[in-house]
Amino acid sequence: MNLSDCWKGLHHLGVSLIELKRFEEALLIYNQILESEPNAYDALVFRGIALQSLESFEEALIDFDRAIAHSSDSPYVWYERGMTLYKLGRLPETLASIDIAIEIQPDYLKALLLRGIVLLEQKRLETALISFEKLIKMKPNYSQAWYEKGLTLYELGQLEYAVMCFDKAIDFKPNFELAWYDKGIALFDLGKLKSALTCFEKVIEIEPFHANAWYEKGCTLDKLGKLEDAISCFNKTIEIKSDSPEALNRMADILYSLGKLEDAIDTFNQLIKLDPKNCQIRNRLGTTLGKSERYEDAIRVFDKVIEIDSHNYVAHCFRGFTLHKLGQNEDAITAFNQAIEINPNYDLAWKIYGSVLHKLERNEEAILFFDKALDLSPNQPNILYDKACCYVALNQIDLAITNLQKAIIINPKEFRDKVKNESYFDKIRDDIRFQAL
Repeated sequence: MNLSDCWKGLHHLGVSLIELKRFEEALLIYNQILESEPNAYDALVFRGIALQSLESFEEALIDFDRAIAHSSDSPYVWYERGMTLYKLGRLPETLASIDIAIEIQPDYLKALLLRGIVLLEQKRLETALISFEKLIKMKPNYSQAWYEKGLTLYELGQLEYAVMCFDKAIDFKPNFELAWYDKGIALFDLGKLKSALTCFEKVIEIEPFHANAWYEKGCTLDKLGKLEDAISCFNKTIEIKSDSPEALNRMADILYSLGKLEDAIDTFNQLIKLDPKNCQIRNRLGTTLGKSERYEDAIRVFDKVIEIDSHNYVAHCFRGFTLHKLGQNEDAITAFNQAIEINPNYDLAWKIYGSVLHKLERNEEAILFFDKALDLSPNQPNILYDKACCYVALNQIDLAITNLQKAIIINPKEFRDKVKNESYFDKIRDDIRFQAL
């Protein structure tokens, strides 16, 4: 056997190893060939493929460029070069390489598909759509092209048509996991929650450890009001992907809404371990501790936020409210003033400050703070209701009833019931105007 035949034999072995996804062994074969024949075209191409598969993209690109310098008329090499550039995130260069592949072979389906994907990632949506439609015309049962067309239509806001494309992709490839998943996302956005749930369950059937499908199933169940089931899904998400702040966040929200405050607190603590400097999460932990009447613990949390970010007006505000709960009203007022000084447009600080002043029977001041909150964020029935309470305390009945009327107009169900059952208004209950509410 001559040397040329030996290299051919090694090359065939290398190709077989690549087909078996034994890329490191293939790399050793092609390194051996190229040591003796540095410009061996096939060895450069297939070593490039092995390197690409091993995510050594820069080295793969060098091999493809060397191969093209030797012979530039192969669409396959231009495509693989484009794929390597795509993996490196160099999208304009990817398109340039893919366009050469398509110029050499206009019906090169994989190159046309990659071209459309790059255009989609560049948000050149109409052009991407044309590419996928051209592909589908060439090969009507090309499931990946239907899927990518669906993604493009979704980005264009054409959700119903996107679902139709995902259905086509699934018709040609029934266990097309990504198509089922993105169909579920589109259906969720369309408000078709039960259909979306079916899609996410299908993804989980295909791939039981699909963390995102478990997460989206949890979100869908949350929307459907099946909160305990939603929590189970978020737990499964975290079991698969322990660093999933999205799932932990949603779980904390649900636990809070269910009144499972200690479980919510544990969940916030898990989130803080993932992101210790996340002040938003720490503030939510603090407010939940306050809701649990663990006021001293809440103060420590807000103090930590302020240590991390001294200008965090939310922490100053809720620190003030918590200090009020502890009876430390002067310190509470100092904290509220700090919150407002940092952000004078934070309507919640004005509202909470007003509520505290009302409880301290400083009703005239409280009304001024409520008015400021309403200037910043009008039509808040709860603030109008609180103003009415202040006016009752000041024996200004006309203004009390006017504010109650406004609150009821905005939210009739909640505030009509609230007014009827609130003993605070017993002193004006015989007023004919109050009775008309």
